[in-house]
Amino acid sequence: MKQLPILFITLFCNIFIALPGEKMPEKEKDPKDTVKVYYLDEVVVTSSVKETNELKNMPAAVSVVSPRQIHDMQIESLPGLSAYIPNFFIPVYGSKVSTPIYIRGIGTRLGAQTVSLYVDNVPSFNPSAFDFEFQDIQRIEVLRGAQGTLYGRNAIGGIVNLYTLSPLSFQGTNLMVSGGNYGQFNAKGSVYGKLSDHFGISVGAYYKRDDGYFMNSYTGKKVDDSENAGGRVKLEWEVTPSFKALLFGNYDYVSGGAFPYMHKDSTASNFNEPSSYDRHLFTNGLSLDYTGNGYSIHSTTGFQYLKDDMKMDQDYSPKSVFSLNQKQSQYSVSQEVTVKSDNDGNYRWVVGAFGFYDHRKIDSPVALKEDMVAVMQRPLDMLMKGLGAPLRLVYAGDRIDLPGVYTKPARGAALFHQSTLNNLFGVDGLSATAGIRFDYEHTGLDYITESKGGNINMEFQIPGMSMPPIFVKGDTLLKGNFSNDFWKILPKFALQYQMSPTSQIYLSASKGYKTGGYNEQVFSDVLQDALTESLMRNVFKMIPPNIKVPEMPSMGGGSSIEDRLSYDPETSWTYELGGRYEMLNRKLSFTYALFYSHVNDIQITILEDQGTSGRTVKNAGKSESKGFEFSLKYVPLQNLSLYADYGFADARFVDYEAAEDVDYSGNYIPFAPRHTLSVGASYVHTFARGSLIDRLVGNIQYAGVGKIYWTESNEDYDGEELYQPFYGVVNASVSAERGAFALEFWGKNLFDADYHSFYFEASDMTTGAVNPFVQHGYPTRLGATLRYTINR
Repeated sequence: MKQLPILFITLFCNIFIALPGEKMPEKEKDPKDTVKVYYLDEVVVTSSVKETNELKNMPAAVSVVSPRQIHDMQIESLPGLSAYIPNFFIPVYGSKVSTPIYIRGIGTRLGAQTVSLYVDNVPSFNPSAFDFEFQDIQRIEVLRGAQGTLYGRNAIGGIVNLYTLSPLSFQGTNLMVSGGNYGQFNAKGSVYGKLSDHFGISVGAYYKRDDGYFMNSYTGKKVDDSENAGGRVKLEWEVTPSFKALLFGNYDYVSGGAFPYMHKDSTASNFNEPSSYDRHLFTNGLSLDYTGNGYSIHSTTGFQYLKDDMKMDQDYSPKSVFSLNQKQSQYSVSQEVTVKSDNDGNYRWVVGAFGFYDHRKIDSPVALKEDMVAVMQRPLDMLMKGLGAPLRLVYAGDRIDLPGVYTKPARGAALFHQSTLNNLFGVDGLSATAGIRFDYEHTGLDYITESKGGNINMEFQIPGMSMPPIFVKGDTLLKGNFSNDFWKILPKFALQYQMSPTSQIYLSASKGYKTGGYNEQVFSDVLQDALTESLMRNVFKMIPPNIKVPEMPSMGGGSSIEDRLSYDPETSWTYELGGRYEMLNRKLSFTYALFYSHVNDIQITILEDQGTSGRTVKNAGKSESKGFEFSLKYVPLQNLSLYADYGFADARFVDYEAAEDVDYSGNYIPFAPRHTLSVGASYVHTFARGSLIDRLVGNIQYAGVGKIYWTESNEDYDGEELYQPFYGVVNASVSAERGAFALEFWGKNLFDADYHSFYFEASDMTTGAVNPFVQHGYPTRLGATLRYTINR
């Protein structure tokens, strides 16, 4: 009830700003496939194979990032968008193995993604494929809020659509070379051309490297150096005026160090095991478009292949405790067909079918080193001392390997429909949108894992007697498979009223769904329990009957392996009230949205046993996120653009009992910022003809996020409130242009803001102490870029 006054005031403001009396025109000035982004009067071409509303009039919170904005804000990959879009946040965790996206406080660090990514309408099925180098981007669309009806699974927080330039609409050459401190070097090149009036081709390539930003005091070298290279090709053919075909292929390669985690009180990492990440990523797509009389048919076939290799020192110290080497290979195939109305009538519709197959194989051996084996020796000594037995149990070696291969196949299919009815009840500008999706998914896990070196020797300590030790086998093998099926119905409803050509209001409700699955990382814990149980069983068999032994405890708390590995789907309902306005002769644009999301069975990522058994996904009851966001774009002069974007999200657990007598209900969702803020300006000065410089372009941006709570308890191990306070970074650039050339000087984090981009707590297994580890944000980076651009 307390929210009703706010709703009333918002509706009143919408009606007041709507400028009553201004009638709706029959045809808008701009073509229906363009949208003005209010950035130095820039207009980009838009199109959608699914939406029944034009992008600029959608009843949803949508942000469009243009090529000029990507350049001026120095956005080189998806994490660069963080905070520049309201309530949109991507933390940097030191490796491209994970690119979690948080929208409106909804997100996850591990498991199925909460926000899905599409490149030229081809979906990515793994967050490990989200972070790649941008090149020749035509536009980026970010749809905030649940998008399950049209996009299905894993769109519970929103969607990111990324589109590249078309060689049929753009011809030219783009070259650039850039360098800066910390060994930064970047080179890109692309060529777009037509082989005929109806056939175009584009080819591009890039190379990027740096020396790293953080030291490893154990080795005396940088821990996070990186190298990135790739290329792309795109073919587009207008077979007939009504039939078009597009084929593209992208390749991205990453190699280098990773995970510069360090103790909170340190300025450098300090670990002895390798820490690195290598990745090969192929993304391919085939699109076919046919335009008929009043309808259009679109088909998208996608294929993605990912192969990577991650090495991590999991104790993050110079001690030899344990390490992980995870090798992942994944291929996915997707097919979507949509049939959509193509007319200017009051009724618009789309129907479609989607199917996919995803196959992921993970080879992730864990090595328990000598310091860990020494820790495992302690309970054996305590056990024998408690029994009073004249013998000692000693591990036969100083290393135990836990190799494991896990295959995770998944397949799914969906049918969906959406309709939009304009001029509802005969009221000009009033429209209603409704849709529904029937979604099915089958997911599974095949596993084979074992222990090697987990055997012990029984050494008898009987005075006056010398007996050879008895070898006791403990090594064990786990092998099996699990599977599950998920069925979901995902509806959507929206009302929209376009009160004038420059103002509108909408109200929407939509359901989102994130798939369930299985945790392979928790097998380290499962296998250690199985090893301990096997050892104890074999030892107890050899103890003489006159020695009383306690009952052997059940490993894993009595839970089955499947219960310990599986987690359920996450579902949500999102309700949204928003509006858009254009004022002052369309020089000023203002958009806003108020939202409320309720999530059931929220999936969270936790560290098992204080980080000693890997990370795992678990369901944590219910949560809710509520807040608001707005974007303000103002072009007071033809050569000056100003913008401000702000988002507030109050995301909390509603019902979360983590354990007996441990209730996190009411706590903030970890890793999701409460505030995002960005403000900036771009100015272009044009010199008189004949001057040494044609144009001088200046840009400055401020982007900030916070608070960010780091744990479900919102506290550290000492019970103190634990969070990253609000922080911001300033980026700027100045570019001098003459003809096809441009020389740009740029800086990132100019004032060297000190902040943590990641925090976690892990136990020191050798001492039992809990250590806080952090990853610092990147320091000040400076450099220069030379560009050569020819548009034909």
